[in-house]
Amino acid sequence: MNSMWSYGQHKKREKELSEASDLPFCYTRPNSIDAWRHRRMLGSILPIVKEFPDVHWLTVGDGKFGTDAAFLQAHGVDVTSTSISTYTLEIAHSRGYIRKYAAENAEAMSLADSSVDFVLCKESFHHFPRPTLGFYEMLRIARRGVILIEPMESKVRALAFLKSLIKRVLRDGASDQFEVSGNFIYRLSIRETSKMLTALGHPCLAWKGINDFWYPPFAAADCDRLSLAAVGTRAGIAVQDLFARLRLLNYGLAAVICFKEPPAPSLMSRLKRNGFAVVDLPENPYLDGIENVH
Repeated sequence: MNSMWSYGQHKKREKELSEASDLPFCYTRPNSIDAWRHRRMLGSILPIVKEFPDVHWLTVGDGKFGTDAAFLQAHGVDVTSTSISTYTLEIAHSRGYIRKYAAENAEAMSLADSSVDFVLCKESFHHFPRPTLGFYEMLRIARRGVILIEPMESKVRALAFLKSLIKRVLRDGASDQFEVSGNFIYRLSIRETSKMLTALGHPCLAWKGINDFWYPPFAAADCDRLSLAAVGTRAGIAVQDLFARLRLLNYGLAAVICFKEPPAPSLMSRLKRNGFAVVDLPENPYLDGIENVH
């Protein structure tokens, strides 16, 4: 499939959203279940935000009106929101939700090497037509690291088929391998991500499994009220968490922090307290020799 066609489809979708002014619930109904779900996912990266309070971030694939950047901005972060177009970002900016925005193709970014401190890509990496290119581009422009919050791939567990069946029923039989834009849904592998970072000589990564429960009819309900929607959503997450701890089911998502420089011991401790596993990557014993040759 031609990647330009795929990105054209994403631009078309963002234009449709902007024309409909179909703002996400995190702006219009901040106490909704849908807004709570996304805050919960993004909350996993707050240890990084607290460790580096005065650095510049960039969000990638933030085309749903810059909501990822808005979350970071609410926590005092200097952040620029980007997507393949600015249709929705212009609206978010005009209404005061985000301060900075730009159009960027994740596979070919216009930014210079190491021009931002952190890059955040939440639930967009798996929409890229050539996700590996996007990953290398994000690493190129980041000085400290790249953070992905994405669907996770790992070994098949005992209850995987049951979970897949339930998702199909709740989502009217929608494919779990392909999306409407034509893209294959590329799930993140911790092992493969580790290999790519090792090949580039980066020191480590940290990751945390996250489960989510998304049922569209529940999206607008108040997350704090005792209702079928609120109880059902929290119960759906709790059951998945239990089965994941028992290794009967994989986590559906992962927050993965790809470090380009060794993190300080204080950050390592903070991440571990927040449920992250830290994976130290092997050091290339020939790197000094290669550098000396060139």
